[in-house]
Amino acid sequence: MNRRRNAVTVALVCFAALAAATPASSRAASFAVAAFKWPPWLSVEWPVNPYDRANRDALLLVHAAMREGVPTTRDLAGSAEGIVNGQRQTVMLRFDATSEPGVFALRRQWPSEGAWLLRITLAKSTTALVSLDRSGAVSSVDIPMRAGTGDRLPRAVAAHEIDSTLAVIASQRP
Repeated sequence: MNRRRNAVTVALVCFAALAAATPASSRAASFAVAAFKWPPWLSVEWPVNPYDRANRDALLLVHAAMREGVPTTRDLAGSAEGIVNGQRQTVMLRFDATSEPGVFALRRQWPSEGAWLLRITLAKSTTALVSLDRSGAVSSVDIPMRAGTGDRLPRAVAAHEIDSTLAVIASQRP
């Protein structure tokens, strides 16, 4: 705890000294943004409100947040990873913008048969793994994290993690 508090104190002292030395400098402003950045974040909303006509046929909604600006569909990437009849399949996902900024609808774009896992990535750094149950409904959402300097931060997802999670989902199928 003391080490973390000391690191924060040192960062604040350095920032204050830089700001005092060059109060109107754009370097101070860029330092402030760099020093206090937080990673892109996403969350998954399921079930989708059945009374919202615009999103009625969506499987789930993705809420995305970024430090700089409002995310767009260009900031999202995704794939449905599946095993159908013993064969591995990948279907690239398309997200639809909604009337709410930073919220995107995901409609089913993969076959109904087989076992499926959705991989949703925001700004190439934060990834959600969405497991689907036998009926195709969301059964779990996980955002893999790594321990940083006192903080937990989103981390890259390795191919073997996708494969092992998908194998577990497939083993739960009849």
